[in-house]
Amino acid sequence: MNKFIYILVILFVCFINVNGQKITGKILDSSNESPVINATVKVVETGITTLSDSNGNFVIKALENEHLEIKHLSYLSKIVEVGNSKIIKLKPKTINLDEIVVKSHPLDDISHSIVITDDIKKGSQPRNVADLFNDIAGFSIQKRSATAMEPSFRAFKYEEMNIKYDGSSKIVHACPNRMDPVTAHVIPEEVRKIEIVKGPYTVRFGQRFGATVNMITRNSKPPANGLHGSIESGYETNGNNLVGGINLFYVQNKFDIAVNGEYRDFGNYKDGNGIVTPSSFNTKSYSVKLGVNPTQNQRFQLDFRNKYGKDIMHAGLPMDSPKDDSYLMSTDYKIEKISEKVKSFQLKAYYSAVDHLMSNELRPNFKMVYARTPVTSNTLGGKIELGFTPNPRLLVYAGIDADIIRRDGYKYVTVKLNPAGVPLDPPIEKKFSVWHDAHSQDLGLFVEGNYKISEFVTFNSGIRVDYNTAGVNNPDPGFTGLYNGNIDDITDINPGGNISLKYLKNDFKLQMAYGRGIRSANMIERYIYRFTVGSDPREYIGNPYLKPEVNNQIEVSASKLVDKLLIGGGIFYSYMQNYITAKVNHDFALPGKPDPKQFCNVNAYQYGFDAHIKYEFGLGLSLKGDVAYTFAQNISFDEPLAQIAPLTGHLEAKWEKSKFWVDLRSLIVAKQDRFSQSFDESETPGYYIFDLRTGIKPFKELSAGVAALNLLDNAYYSHLNFSYKNSDKNQGRVFEPGRSFSAFIKYKF
Repeated sequence: MNKFIYILVILFVCFINVNGQKITGKILDSSNESPVINATVKVVETGITTLSDSNGNFVIKALENEHLEIKHLSYLSKIVEVGNSKIIKLKPKTINLDEIVVKSHPLDDISHSIVITDDIKKGSQPRNVADLFNDIAGFSIQKRSATAMEPSFRAFKYEEMNIKYDGSSKIVHACPNRMDPVTAHVIPEEVRKIEIVKGPYTVRFGQRFGATVNMITRNSKPPANGLHGSIESGYETNGNNLVGGINLFYVQNKFDIAVNGEYRDFGNYKDGNGIVTPSSFNTKSYSVKLGVNPTQNQRFQLDFRNKYGKDIMHAGLPMDSPKDDSYLMSTDYKIEKISEKVKSFQLKAYYSAVDHLMSNELRPNFKMVYARTPVTSNTLGGKIELGFTPNPRLLVYAGIDADIIRRDGYKYVTVKLNPAGVPLDPPIEKKFSVWHDAHSQDLGLFVEGNYKISEFVTFNSGIRVDYNTAGVNNPDPGFTGLYNGNIDDITDINPGGNISLKYLKNDFKLQMAYGRGIRSANMIERYIYRFTVGSDPREYIGNPYLKPEVNNQIEVSASKLVDKLLIGGGIFYSYMQNYITAKVNHDFALPGKPDPKQFCNVNAYQYGFDAHIKYEFGLGLSLKGDVAYTFAQNISFDEPLAQIAPLTGHLEAKWEKSKFWVDLRSLIVAKQDRFSQSFDESETPGYYIFDLRTGIKPFKELSAGVAALNLLDNAYYSHLNFSYKNSDKNQGRVFEPGRSFSAFIKYKF
């Protein structure tokens, strides 16, 4: 760990002079010749990077025989020779329906992180979308099995994070053990970009408490009309894992249609100790996306996706999933440049459903007890938003959004043997309500504006009010008995907002932000009744009358580009009122069982930092690293908050040219000696792993990558990996895979 920190410190203070002459140029919009602000200008041969200013001008060190690559979120990328860089015109991209970063924003918003995914250069097969977060600074993965994985950021997890697909849609899990989280229902190779807002610093994308994550699954429009597509396949040795996929994209001027399909067959893997971890699963998924452009400034899009999962093993949970099926349908309409004062109008709507089955048929206790739990989840939602430009310095968004969730299901138990092992004739049949036919609705109103104070300074502010209701239509008598025989419907009115100030000049960015995020309790926290929820072997009991949790968060971030060196980072502090956790309640104890936990409100705080660095040596060589740390304390219990990842860092050395790449990356995690005793946590050791990835692109249409994962075959597990019962050989932890070799190939046409 010390060596890792020393390397980062050295890189932060290093400085190398760059040969070359100063080249000036100007970047314009090809459609109206207006300046393109904050376009990234990169010297291909050396990696030197700069940004265009408010007039589209840039200055960069380069030689006459070198090339410049120009990129901007709103425009098609372009590469030009340095000698032809005096005036560079970029073509605007098609109307974008999905991205949350405000394109007309005069400054980069550095409380946002944007991660471009590149499946081929990973050279390995993600098990679900959560795997894509492994290399993103500040994120850790909570793992119960190979598919039941979810990202965690700082002290935020589960519904404390606002996770969306394509700016609006989401799939809400049906399983109380979270075997089927939002990240398990979409094809990983379809996610081309992940946008992250690190705290409650925007009000435009639904109820929020902590970070907002937007996973964009849209296809980038090909440069020419006609039929385009790709075929891809991959294999991994540890588990005999096989992946296959196909993408077809047909484009005309007025419409386009995309079809994606994938197949995943993963087996049980061995950890670094050679112990087999139950982790097999089989999934088949497809998606269809139809887009129509009635006019140049309008876009209509219809998406449909379906996922079928079967034979899913969950090493960290009491049951497995013989079936996990889901589908999502969404529609988007957007019109831009309506008038001089009205920038845009957008309408989004979606519906998703999950049909999930849990069973213990493959567990040792099946001889005595047969348990199966079929559960369903249905979610309906959408958003209407209008963008205004009252004057050239001000951009305002106002709108309304909604999410409506309903869940139902029962647990059926057949007791086949008595405690002495004698068969019962007939067996004893039991039935328990899981969700009590629960429902919740969230309706939000919001206004958010960006004002350009000066050429270098921008002010952002937003206000949001959420009207949240929840209730149960068919409560279990045992559950109502705990609350005086009646469960009332609950209504919360949650006001929140954000303000931030951003400064950008001479490749230096500074942002100061404050956000107040509020979240009402979810259905597990309100209504679960004597059910294990994947956290530990104890049964959990919901509390219908939990108060909404409030996050008051401040953050200061900065970054600076010095020739080939980019450094940046931020510090944050949160005071969290009515934070929702759980504690043992001895009053609800039953004979022969551990005392259950009941959800409750506490006060808490967290603070921490993250930092990143990247150095371009030239000739395609680069070195980058990051580090993140969160300290979180439960004030009410006078102990650390539960499920907080320790100090974590990444270090990566890459050599990348147009025809090949070599990438050595490491993950370094410190031990976590701050743990919650009330949550039955314990200290976890630190670890480090190395992955080596390489690949070739012999011609434009074909790419192939290979990887050696966990090169040192270390046996390790995350502090956020926890087990129910059936990983006793690993001391109650779900260990990660040991050494594995992987290959991935993709052909585009």
